[in-house]
Amino acid sequence: MSVDEDMRQVLQDFLAPELREIRGHLDSIDKRLDSLDKRIDTVESGNDVRYQALVQRIDMVENANGVRYQAIIQRLEQIQQSFAFDRRISDLESQKTRSA
Repeated sequence: MSVDEDMRQVLQDFLAPELREIRGHLDSIDKRLDSLDKRIDTVESGNDVRYQALVQRIDMVENANGVRYQAIIQRLEQIQQSFAFDRRISDLESQKTRSA
């Protein structure tokens, strides 16, 4: 046998089975990663649904707060007008008492 044939025989006898075993392990790891990817996709889609629900709830709260804010502003404007009216009456009464 020549050195080339000896090397081929060594590769076939020892390296080839080891490479097949490594390939089997890699295939197993690939399957586990695929399974993990599917589980991650499932979790992500669930999170997307929950996120959208949360966004909707936040929007509803913001809308409700906007309505309340507008109601408070209107009430403050009414109070301000009421104070202005009271001041005008007080001014008229004080002018009336001075002139009398």
